[in-house]
Amino acid sequence: MAVDWLATVQEHGEIVQRMAATVPEVLSDPDLTFDQASLLYRDVEQGAQDFDKILEHMGEVDVDEALVEAAEALETIWARLSVATANRVRTMRGLDPIEFAEDKSKD
Repeated sequence: MAVDWLATVQEHGEIVQRMAATVPEVLSDPDLTFDQASLLYRDVEQGAQDFDKILEHMGEVDVDEALVEAAEALETIWARLSVATANRVRTMRGLDPIEFAEDKSKD
């Protein structure tokens, strides 16, 4: 069965865009509980892992390079959301936040 990669990337692009619009707002809520933050982290991680599987599959077949680049951009958004949610959980536990790999190169 052939995969419609354009539709797949567009669908996941819409999902990650909704998450990118919602997650920072939720994370900035001063009334956010640890359980809520943990659930959000699990949801973001699940989305990121699901998208990683798509990227793996894309790497196994011949997909237009522009579509691969778009998918990699979405992967970066998922990674940033994952780090942001993990950091909120970490700080709620009294731990130091982790840095996104690209953030370290800005120093």
